[in-house]
Amino acid sequence: MATTYRLGCDIGGTFTDITVNDSDGRVYIDKSDTTRPDLTGGVIGALENVADQIGIGVDELLGATTRFVNGTTIVTNSIAELRGARVGLITTKGFRDTLRIARSPRKPVKDFHQQHNVPDLLPRDCIIEVEERVDSRGDVIVPLREEDTIRAVDELAEKGVESIAVSLLWSFLHPEHEETIARIVGERHPDLYLSVSSRIYPLIRDYERTITTVLNSFTGIRVAEYTTAIETALAARGLKVPVSFMQSFGGTLSAEEARRRPIALVDSGPAGGIVGVGRLGKQLGLKHTIAGDMGGTSFDVGVLTDNEYAVTQRVFLREFLTGLTKIDVISVGAGGGSIGWLDARGVPQVGPRSAGSEPGPACYGRGGTEPTTTDAGLVLGIIDPATFLGGRRELSRARAEEAVRTHLADPLDSTIEEAAAAMHRITVAEMSDAVRRETVERGRDPRDFTFVAYGGALGMFAADICSEMGIEEAIIPYASSVFSSYGLLGTDDVRVAARTAGWTGEEDVSTIGEALEQLEAEVVGSLRESGYSEDEVEVEWQGDFKFAGQLFELTVPIRRDGEFGVGHLREVQDRFAELFEAEYGHGTAWQGVPVILLSVRVIATGAAEKLELKPGAIQAPEVLTEVAGSRRVYLPASGEWRDLSIHAATDLDHGDAVTGPAIVEHPLTTIVVPDDWSLGVDEFGNYRLRADSTRATDRRVEQAAQPVGS
Repeated sequence: MATTYRLGCDIGGTFTDITVNDSDGRVYIDKSDTTRPDLTGGVIGALENVADQIGIGVDELLGATTRFVNGTTIVTNSIAELRGARVGLITTKGFRDTLRIARSPRKPVKDFHQQHNVPDLLPRDCIIEVEERVDSRGDVIVPLREEDTIRAVDELAEKGVESIAVSLLWSFLHPEHEETIARIVGERHPDLYLSVSSRIYPLIRDYERTITTVLNSFTGIRVAEYTTAIETALAARGLKVPVSFMQSFGGTLSAEEARRRPIALVDSGPAGGIVGVGRLGKQLGLKHTIAGDMGGTSFDVGVLTDNEYAVTQRVFLREFLTGLTKIDVISVGAGGGSIGWLDARGVPQVGPRSAGSEPGPACYGRGGTEPTTTDAGLVLGIIDPATFLGGRRELSRARAEEAVRTHLADPLDSTIEEAAAAMHRITVAEMSDAVRRETVERGRDPRDFTFVAYGGALGMFAADICSEMGIEEAIIPYASSVFSSYGLLGTDDVRVAARTAGWTGEEDVSTIGEALEQLEAEVVGSLRESGYSEDEVEVEWQGDFKFAGQLFELTVPIRRDGEFGVGHLREVQDRFAELFEAEYGHGTAWQGVPVILLSVRVIATGAAEKLELKPGAIQAPEVLTEVAGSRRVYLPASGEWRDLSIHAATDLDHGDAVTGPAIVEHPLTTIVVPDDWSLGVDEFGNYRLRADSTRATDRRVEQAAQPVGS
């Protein structure tokens, strides 16, 4: 029987990662530089690297591929950089400034000098009002006149907009006015990209609905170009199956659906990694995990309890409070390409600005002159310039030293090693703070968790972060440097649809039942169009409930069996206080306050074939340069040079152990084992860092006994 393949590809800001799982259970991993502006170059480069490992050509690999899943940062970067399409907005007369008002205060402080306006995604003269009005019951108060619509659409086209967003007041209750505008746009200007709020986010809250719709149009053209280019390039090289794209809340969707709702692709790469951590946790018998992903641009962190990740409604993207549903992940600008610099006070900082893949860190020799965390690692001796990417790219220590000296060491009147060590410690502090925000500040004890550290650079920092947070074990997955692409192969196809459907306790729930049935038909139909049979689709109902008078809702399951009736909602009412306190803590429920329903949501999941990892299944990329047995390293914590033993990851087998201080070098990553830590290899090839509390205690006692100044 011919071998078939499943591919996961994650396009990051610096590297494009690839994971291939064949039908015999073997797993191949590799990466290539991300190429801009044509991202397909990096994808083909990564495919060429991994195909060489397998021993076949790219065309043969793609021709035998049964599933291709892609995660991308294109939407995240577009919003972060505020680089997108020129958007025009059509809204109800009197609501032109909804985006600028943006729910008033920007920060939770009372000092008005600290409040700043949200950025303008579009010029104010590209916001056109039309005279129409629908009330809170969905009844038309002022009809929409077609001549007004034609005038508004033509005016925006004359202003040179590339896309149009339509968001009218209460449109989710009466979408007909928005559909009229959509029809006219299609008839008169079919080349313009179009987003309609009652299709994108048909839920209550005007600002969230409007900004989500505008962001969809803002990112839509780039996503359309990107998805089309990826599909075309891969099909030309032999891919016969559709490309699936990772969504922000977990699960994938088709290219056509991604083009209609590009905003769903935000943070799709980090979402893949979180899904992968959940599967890894179950495989290794872990209970609670902290997922940390350090790429070239950022450090992303999320928490999984009982191997289940949290999903957040109405998330912030930059300063914009959107209606998006997203896996609960926070990001800080601490990546391998994060730049070290001095602020106005002369205090060293790291990030959030990144060198990316072009020009990249100074040590790449591609024109970068500013010091990055990768350059700092090279100066400290943590990274071997000859073994980076298995020896496929030799780094320049001289360029790294010059960058650190020019921008940090000389202005600070310090040695380059001291400046690089400062960069290292600042990076650890920023990442530790992100872990603290996701654990301690949310009532979780980080000591109850295992830290799963992945991304090409995080192995250098994982143990230090754990030491800061009191965590005793970190796991560096064997596929850590490409783990987000690895996680993509553990995803299902998922469709979600939601609608505002209010209920305050009345007996008649027919409108709620109708909404759930219509939403279910929509999402199940989408999966059926993607080729899933009825028995391959699983459906879940949810409701957004809250105590009357509260501002925000809690999303909880609604039982889906039998004939829907008021009892299904009363069950949630009866348990809501318990569910609320499970999320927010004991005593937080509003006792005696009515529980009401605001919106309903239906999630349909199509069970896709998944990667099943077996012991010893992952194949290592080719190593072109042998790893040295020892190296002189400047330790950032103690500020001293030490001769450390260096171990090749490919030489370590299940049961082997390394005692710190030491360094373990994998072709795609570097793992630092500090003093008082040890590293072991489990049966799946994962590297498990453990704190040796006995050795640490003995060392502290020994240090305390030393004379002052010794």
